[in-house]
Amino acid sequence: CKPCHFTSRMPLGKGASRHTVGGSRRGTITHLLALSLGISLGSFISNLGGPLGLSGYFGSPREAGEGSGTGGTPNPARSGAERGGHFDARQDAPGTYAEWISRVMPPSLAPVYVAPGALPFNLTMSILRRTRPVVGSTDRVRGFLTKLKKGQCTTSLMLGGSVTAGHNGGGPSNAYPKLFVDYLNARFPCTGADGGSGEHVYKTTNAGNSMSHATSFSSVSNLDRIDLILVEFNVNDHFMPGKDVPHALEDKGPWSDTLEYRSLWYSEMLLRKLLLLRKPDYPAIVVFNADYIGRIWAGNPWSDPKIARRDLFRYNQEPLKLWLSFLYDIPVFSASLFHLALASKLGTDVQFNFNETRDGHNPYGTNIWHADACCHPKADGHRVLALVLVYNFADELWRMENDASVGHEDRMEGDFTIDPRRPRMRDPVYMSPEEERLYVRGSSDGVAIDLTDPDGEDKWRGEIVASEGWTWFADNKDKDKYGLIADSVDGGQHVAFRVTGQKHGVVEVTFVVSYENFGIVLVWLDDKEENTRKDMCLTPLKEVSWSSGQLSGIWGER
Repeated sequence: CKPCHFTSRMPLGKGASRHTVGGSRRGTITHLLALSLGISLGSFISNLGGPLGLSGYFGSPREAGEGSGTGGTPNPARSGAERGGHFDARQDAPGTYAEWISRVMPPSLAPVYVAPGALPFNLTMSILRRTRPVVGSTDRVRGFLTKLKKGQCTTSLMLGGSVTAGHNGGGPSNAYPKLFVDYLNARFPCTGADGGSGEHVYKTTNAGNSMSHATSFSSVSNLDRIDLILVEFNVNDHFMPGKDVPHALEDKGPWSDTLEYRSLWYSEMLLRKLLLLRKPDYPAIVVFNADYIGRIWAGNPWSDPKIARRDLFRYNQEPLKLWLSFLYDIPVFSASLFHLALASKLGTDVQFNFNETRDGHNPYGTNIWHADACCHPKADGHRVLALVLVYNFADELWRMENDASVGHEDRMEGDFTIDPRRPRMRDPVYMSPEEERLYVRGSSDGVAIDLTDPDGEDKWRGEIVASEGWTWFADNKDKDKYGLIADSVDGGQHVAFRVTGQKHGVVEVTFVVSYENFGIVLVWLDDKEENTRKDMCLTPLKEVSWSSGQLSGIWGER
């Protein structure tokens, strides 16, 4: 076994500590060395491996007596909204876009979407039909819609990054998650637990891409109820950090050093974990590609066209997401596919309206859509994103009620992952069986260390092979926040944990900072039990620069 060392300069926050070990007996020891002012060890996880269709309306039946409704203003008398929980899906069949929105949009929300200037460009039924590139298995989506029809209140989980948060688009109060749930509440009133009027709600997480969600899945699994999950990482998975696949337990070959492979590996892990989730029953899962990185299409000075031609996959993750979604039969709703196609039709100059000629103005232009040089829709763009969601769920609801082919699909088209007795999922594409058992099924051999458990000391004390200046206690007033704490201002405190595993294993250390300006801890792996880096940890804090191998608890209180 080798030591895994931890050293700190100032007290870091304490938190959960887990040490997960997979496989055979090749090991290391993890050391923590306190640098100054003390530190509180948070969570410690080690795994060093081991053997162990496009959906649209085809035919538009309309009830007799309905007018053409070609104007842009909804007719509240014909709206399919706010009918006390009783719905006639036949009225949701479209004619023109104006007719369609007059049927599906509640009158209370109509001004948000149909007032002059409400949208950045014209929407048509043809455009909306382009927004479901992968139909996927419909079982989960129809289960969600059945809950809405029955008047059940639902919880939607929005997994996404800054686009989902409404960055540069007016913030969360104007972003598509709230707009969509506002629509659910207006269109599908629900009954609360007390028998009175309830509401549909949505939740978000703090993780920003597939990697951080897959490896910090508690932000999802700790939620009590989830009925719908939208996965929106078309942009943020481009910013996935690191090299290779840090959590891999096998050599993935030369392609593993590419962002594309890393994105696919973590995306697959996340999708597999979501497909097995029950909160309390299976949630609907939709991959939602809400936007694209625009600046790479702009040319100089924003980007080098030659480099862009080599790296388009890297900046546009949607082809990768479509591939995985096809394989896992997960529906995809996309606002970026139709928009990018329309924005770029007349060339780069017109796409960004750099040179507006006689026929050069393009209302679908990227710089009309984006609020900045990256990838964030303006406020009116978020209304388009909400309408993309509304259209695809309304489309599926109409098919449930009117499409005679529904219920006559081949058995193999069904979603086997929702079987209550024996849920079955396809074999992994990028993950090894050992990685599947450890990260998805959670059944690989391992040891868990939770330093926050008041009754857990006996479970992890034997894994510590060296300790100087670290104490396990609760330092808060209520005496319930336990952790390993180094509270000396001199620095140099050291603790080492024994870990075992193989070459492609992973050691993860996380921590919780309870107060501002705790300090820095150094972390390293070697085959020594003693502290071999004490001199580094006696350097005054002001002389320490940020570097890899450091966990920092220096932050502003908030």
